[in-house]
Formats: sequence, C-alpha cells, structure tokens
Amino acid sequence: MIPLHDYLTFISIVTLIVVSPGANLFLLLQATPLQGRLTGVVMTLGFCAAIISHAMLALVGVGAIVAASVTLFTIIKFVGAAYLIWLGIKALKVALTKTPVIASQATDYRTAALTSISGRQAFVRGYLTNILNPKPAIFYFAAFPQFLSTGGTAYWLGGLGMGASHALIALFFYGIVVFTLSRVAEWLRQPRVWKSIQGLSGLVFLLIGGRLLISRSPA
Repeated sequence: MIPLHDYLTFISIVTLIVVSPGANLFLLLQATPLQGRLTGVVMTLGFCAAIISHAMLALVGVGAIVAASVTLFTIIKFVGAAYLIWLGIKALKVALTKTPVIASQATDYRTAALTSISGRQAFVRGYLTNILNPKPAIFYFAAFPQFLSTGGTAYWLGGLGMGASHALIALFFYGIVVFTLSRVAEWLRQPRVWKSIQGLSGLVFLLIGGRLLISRSPA
C-alpha cells in the first residue's frame, strides 16, 4: 500500500496538473455549448481513459521506453503536435469565416453548427488529445518509482489506484466545467462570443502544439 502522505502528495500534483488551463479545457469550451452537456461528459471520459492508459503503459514499462528512446519520443510528439495544430487551424477557420456558425434563437443550434460530432467522435477526440502527448507517459514513469515499491501485487494495485485517482479528479473537475458551460451555453453561442472563443481556442491549440513540437526528449 502507498503511505498516506505519499498518496496525498501525488494527489496534490495531479490536481494541479488537471486544473491548469490547457487543451482539455478548450476542447470542452468548443464542444459543450454547441453539442450539449452529454458530448462534454463523453469527451471528459476520453480524457480519463487516456489517463488510465498512460498509467497502465507506465506500469508495463512503456513509459520508460518513451523516456529512453529519442526516436519514439519524437514520433509521438510530432503526431500529437500535428493533431493539436490541426485542431487549432480548424478553430481559426471557424473564427474567420463569414458564414454564421450559430443558429438564431428560433432554430436548433445543433443543426446550425458547421460541424457536429457523435459521441464516439467526442470520446476519441478527448482520448487522442491526451494519449498523443508523451509528457504524461514520462510523468508516470518518473512518479511511480517515487511512490511505489517495485514488483509484486502492491506495485500493480498501487499504480492502478494512482491512475484511477488521477482520472477521478479529472472527471470531477471537468464535469464541473461541462456543467458550468452548459448553464451559460446560450450566451456562449452568440455569434460574436462564439467566434472569439474559436479564435482563442485556435491560438491555444497552435501554441500547445508548437510547444510540444519543440520539446526535447529527457533521454
């Protein structure tokens, strides 16, 4: 079992990671006002699934391989950066288009959006945004030796428990975000506000993608 003070230290670290503004927050900001609360929740489940995946990959040693291999780290970071940059370009195109992207109050705003995503697409988008970032894999690779004893059932149970705790914190925090966004969705869907959101989101995705692109392998 993980000592309580070590577990609380880990929880404090991952909570700070979760609440820090990043790609997840802006994905929800883009999706929830137009697609609805359910889409935001499903996208959040994608975030959580990616967290669990990173923890499991670290447990079986993949995190160590990513951290040690410059080539593998570079491949993953390029794919992840390209995906984020693609999201950024899409958002900027919406922000700059002259075509209305939000329906009037008399119509169904979901059918008026330029793009509509299914539940599966929402989950995949949330999952890919997180799993294609090599930094969480390296974080778990670095964290597990500090908090877990090597080998045995306790190692696996402790690692899965840490990953599950991280995922639950993300589910709770982003669940609050989704609920809040759905409450103010009508205001967020106003054309001027929505274009501003898309423009800001696009710039953030490009910034995060560019930062990932120039990041260096710890090897």
